[in-house]
Amino acid sequence: MNRKLALIKLGGSVITFKEKPLAANFKAIDNISKILAQLEIPCIIVHGGGSFGHYWSVKYNMHTKPHNYNPHGIAVVHESMLNLNQILVTSMIKNGINPYSIMPSEITCRNKPNSLKLNNLSIIAKNNITPITFGDIIYIKNNKYSIISGDVLMTILAKYLRPSKIIFALNVDGIYKDMMNKEIIREVDSNDRSIKFSKVLMDVTGGMKRKVTEAFKISSIGLNVIMLNGLKPERIINAITGSDVECTIMKGHRRKHYA
Repeated sequence: MNRKLALIKLGGSVITFKEKPLAANFKAIDNISKILAQLEIPCIIVHGGGSFGHYWSVKYNMHTKPHNYNPHGIAVVHESMLNLNQILVTSMIKNGINPYSIMPSEITCRNKPNSLKLNNLSIIAKNNITPITFGDIIYIKNNKYSIISGDVLMTILAKYLRPSKIIFALNVDGIYKDMMNKEIIREVDSNDRSIKFSKVLMDVTGGMKRKVTEAFKISSIGLNVIMLNGLKPERIINAITGSDVECTIMKGHRRKHYA
């Protein structure tokens, strides 16, 4: 395990206004950048598409399933993610962070992890540079492309790098028992599959359900996953330092394999 490495996902619902096409949440981005600048351990950032990539992928009917998608749509989705990434990078630099953008196509091949490139991220992060990657549309094969979400990238990175802290920054306080009373589930055992998620909004990459699914995958290899409110970015520091914080912790347990 990388005992001093944080892996942080900035959800699209945190860094953009998802109900308004191509609208970055500049205030939230700057607030998060100020917090990230205070971190005393290396970190790797993954961000979602929100009202940028999500907006265009819906418009051009693009999904995670490899397909011969509209070439113009491919270009527009990719360009929108580069634009959103640039907004984050500019904010980070302004606040004293040294971000280094990495397209997901550089650390994956045909939607599979590239172990050499992934290991390089850990090295980069420990030398005062902050790798930042993002959900995007990537080439698979035979002229087919696929959406790869930031949530899936989190699982890929977590499995290969085994960071000491794994955080999903959401626009809510964690996983709710139900959406009506907003009562938080403080701790989830990854071996317990009985939780029912009601009234969960879905987006093109799976929405909250996708985040929970990927968090389960990560916890199944023995790593804890913290899901917290990224619109209250001070909680990121508290989670990393071990201070009490309102969140959901998905406890990591290795799955047993039988012959």
